[in-house]
Amino acid sequence: MALISNETATAIAYAYREIETAEKLLTDIVEAMNRREQPDIRDAFGRRQGGLQLGVPSGENGHRLFNVPWSLARPIIETHIAAQRAHVAALTEKARVEIGASL
Repeated sequence: MALISNETATAIAYAYREIETAEKLLTDIVEAMNRREQPDIRDAFGRRQGGLQLGVPSGENGHRLFNVPWSLARPIIETHIAAQRAHVAALTEKARVEIGASL
C-alpha cells in the first residue's frame, strides 16, 4: 500500500485548518460589518479587539502591527484563504507523486 509522507500529510492538515480558521473569522467580520457593527473578536483575556494584529512572533527580532483596521481584514483574509487553497493543491500533487513513486 502506497502512503504519502508524514510531512506532506501534516502540511495538508495544517493548511486545511488554516482555511477553516480564516473562513470562520471572515464570516464573523463580514456579518458584523454588514450590520454596521464592530466585530466582536476577543483576545485570550476576553478583551475586545479593535482590529487585526499582523506580525512575526514576539522577541528580539519580532515585528507586529496592531489595530490593523477591520476594513482591511476582508481582502487580507480572502487572499490568505486563496493562498492556502493553492498550497493544498500543490501539496495534493506532491502526495500524488509520493504515492506514484512508491508503487
